[in-house]
Amino acid sequence: MTAIYLAEDEGRQEARREVAEAHPDVVFERVDLTKSAHVVDLFDRLAEMGRSPELLVNAAGLETQPPTAFLNATGLGAALDLSLLATFLTCQQAVKAMAQRRFARIINFASPSALQGGEGQVVDAAAKAGVLGLTRALAREVDPFGITVNAVCAGAIRTERTTQATPSRRAGTADEVAGMVNMLCEDGAGYITGQCLSIDGGLT
Repeated sequence: MTAIYLAEDEGRQEARREVAEAHPDVVFERVDLTKSAHVVDLFDRLAEMGRSPELLVNAAGLETQPPTAFLNATGLGAALDLSLLATFLTCQQAVKAMAQRRFARIINFASPSALQGGEGQVVDAAAKAGVLGLTRALAREVDPFGITVNAVCAGAIRTERTTQATPSRRAGTADEVAGMVNMLCEDGAGYITGQCLSIDGGLT
């Protein structure tokens, strides 16, 4: 497994330590996935190491979003690049190798805001709605090659910063989200493609 990250900060360092302890075989790569040349180089290196992916999970997200009145074009572009462009670029490179395997799974993380909007979530809603469209169209394009493409819309997940209430009266857990991702990666999920699966405690 190869885990990609963009920035180096305390939170990500802690996450890397936790993942490395649980899965010693994980290889970490620091790559800017919004740059086409960097993504191409990453997949070329993976191929040289015999690690071309049969599973791809795109899980980038936005931590903070300014109100619409204070959002400028530069900020909007950067957010769209992180959520949508990076997803497109990684999918583009992955399907080239996946098509030769005749079996592969792609899972793109979206957001409940893409389905119903949300106050202060204009950027996230726009970017993740794009991810949903990409997912559905790509699923049709690559289905003949045995590749499924699905989106996961994860709601409030239990962290130190979780404040959002849900109809189920609790936040979800990382293990619950991972369980859905694992299910979509299994052989038995081969007839599930082009779908948006929500795991949000009834929020949407």
